[in-house]
Amino acid sequence: MIAIDLRATARQILPPLAGLALLFGVWSWLAASGLVRPRILPAPDRVWQTLQRSIGLLLEQAQPTFWAAVAGIVAAALLGIGLGIAVSFSRRLMQAIYPTIVFFQLIPKVALAPVFLIWFGHTIAANVVFSVFIAFFPVLVATIAGMQATPPTYERLGQSLMMPPLRVFLRVKLIFALPQIFNGLRIGVTFAVIGVVLGEFITVQAGLGYIILFSANNFETALLLSAIVVLCGVGIVLFAFFLALEAVVLRLFDSR
Repeated sequence: MIAIDLRATARQILPPLAGLALLFGVWSWLAASGLVRPRILPAPDRVWQTLQRSIGLLLEQAQPTFWAAVAGIVAAALLGIGLGIAVSFSRRLMQAIYPTIVFFQLIPKVALAPVFLIWFGHTIAANVVFSVFIAFFPVLVATIAGMQATPPTYERLGQSLMMPPLRVFLRVKLIFALPQIFNGLRIGVTFAVIGVVLGEFITVQAGLGYIILFSANNFETALLLSAIVVLCGVGIVLFAFFLALEAVVLRLFDSR
């Protein structure tokens, strides 16, 4: 059993490690060959040195990005799950608001960023609202799909047992919807981070988005890539949290 688990773990870990090794190999070769100027693509060791030298600044600037992303995904989860549950119970409500939501999702998000800037100014609130605007749609769609995933026989069974509608919802429909809801949350958390960074590009006050924009304007490519590494760390932490939360919740409320 242990040998089988080790093989399964190796099959999951080795391919991405090989992909990373290939990426860094090509990167190092391009930097050493002189085909690309160091100002455009610095060598990995130079990026590592810059990251070590600037880690204090980057971690300080990562805090507003992290907390704005947390606020964005929490608000997006509340809005998306709540609205998804509401429209799943009312066909008229679905017909009334869902097309409007889809219409707004078709608008390029970057085009709306200046609007949020006008409304909320150069504050973290603008970044959070922009993050929610981007992140809540996948949560909403996943919640609606999850609420429709309950086998009809289970609902009829609950009704035959004279269970109140609220209890049928909590004990049956919501349980079956949880996997889909967490799928939407995993997608939403990545969108929340993207939304915050895009907001920081516009507000230009603080955060990793500000560092990335500042580095690009000054051709500090090594610092730019270092900021991206830290930003990836922020996304990984949030994504891992939702993976862990999903494992705990689905273990407590297993719908299989």
